[in-house]
Amino acid sequence: MEWTIGELVERASAALASGARLNGRVRDVPNERLIRWYSTIGLLDPPSARRGRVALYGRRHLLQLIAVKRRQADGRTIAEIQAELAGAADQVLETIARLPETPAETVAETVATRTPRPRFWAEPPSAPAAPPSAPAGPPPAGTAPLPVPPPVPAAPAAASAPSPAAASPLSAVAGSAPATSTTEEPRPSALPAIVHGVRLATGVTLLLDGGGRTPSPDDLAEIAATSGALLAVLRERGLISPEGRQS
Repeated sequence: MEWTIGELVERASAALASGARLNGRVRDVPNERLIRWYSTIGLLDPPSARRGRVALYGRRHLLQLIAVKRRQADGRTIAEIQAELAGAADQVLETIARLPETPAETVAETVATRTPRPRFWAEPPSAPAAPPSAPAGPPPAGTAPLPVPPPVPAAPAAASAPSPAAASPLSAVAGSAPATSTTEEPRPSALPAIVHGVRLATGVTLLLDGGGRTPSPDDLAEIAATSGALLAVLRERGLISPEGRQS
């Protein structure tokens, strides 16, 4: 049995779950970084094999890893554990590791090889195909043959469907010639608006584009009386000529 370093961590964690907890100075669950460090200081053998660039570990590595964690749970230092377990035999590691009777890998293999039970959503087994029926043979002697029903006459093709002219009442009224649609000319949506213009001075015209009434003489006189200030600004800005006279 060979595992990757991640699978070795899972099996060691499952085996240590039922054991005593370690003190606060050490980790009770190993990780991949800790396993590599144990290999560096001699507490864990080198990988037993490689699959490409992936290192593989076996049962002895699992025993070594759990034995180290058990000794740490007893309060031993790393130096003391090195002196005791570096190169120890499998029997010594088995005694210290105290693996459970049903290792995690055995449980995983049992679950993987267990025959799956049928699910309630599985399709029911198909019914067996019916045996082919025997070809019909001549009736036994002394048996009267069954009467054969007379053939049903087919309806004439002319009466099967009404003609389009008879099916449409509009065609009967309007005649045989189909009605043709005529295209109407577009109508203007609105009439053109009337714009009133009031000349304030030479080159200056006020446009009344509001669609209102035509200005009366009183309106024109009032507009002329109040347009002086506007014309003065336009002359000052150079928008109209200085000699532009007010109407």
